[in-house]
Amino acid sequence: MAASRHAVTLCLLLLSIPGCSSLLPSEHAEARSPFDDYLDSEMRYSKAIPGKTTRSELFALGFDPLTQSNGKMLSFIDIRLMFVQANVPIDYLPDGLLQCLQAKDRCIGYAFEFNKTDTKRVGNFWADAFNFRKKRELQGWNFRAVFVLVDNMLVHKLSNGEPNIRRYEVKRNPLGPLQGAGGFILDQMQ
Repeated sequence: MAASRHAVTLCLLLLSIPGCSSLLPSEHAEARSPFDDYLDSEMRYSKAIPGKTTRSELFALGFDPLTQSNGKMLSFIDIRLMFVQANVPIDYLPDGLLQCLQAKDRCIGYAFEFNKTDTKRVGNFWADAFNFRKKRELQGWNFRAVFVLVDNMLVHKLSNGEPNIRRYEVKRNPLGPLQGAGGFILDQMQ
């Protein structure tokens, strides 16, 4: 009797929260950066001027691989592999890169990648929990920059990124929790 009362109470409780999307998981991922958002990173990037900006000025702008996370130090060889392609004549490269290639060991590079994304599951809790339909919204930004220096002077820079990431994914499984169970059952039989 007590067991059936608990089962009825549990069923009533579960039925009372039919659209609880707040119970769905969410995720926040961030490659730590000194920048508030994409525009901030782009603005500071624009202040680095080849032929005028020194290494210490570049670091002051927030592009310092020693104190900021998500920065790589590039050797002359790394820069050569990054920019020199077999089907592109070397004299086609920008002057700053040619200067780097000629300077060899006096040339160093820094590569940065900063991003911030928020992912949350949306939709019906029960459809998600029983694997019938999973909906995800992802939004955020990412910014990548490469700086090339010769003798502590910036000679070349390059950037790219996505200022406004907005993605929506829907995964449907008509069989719900049974979807993919066939593979599991076959694995258990072996």
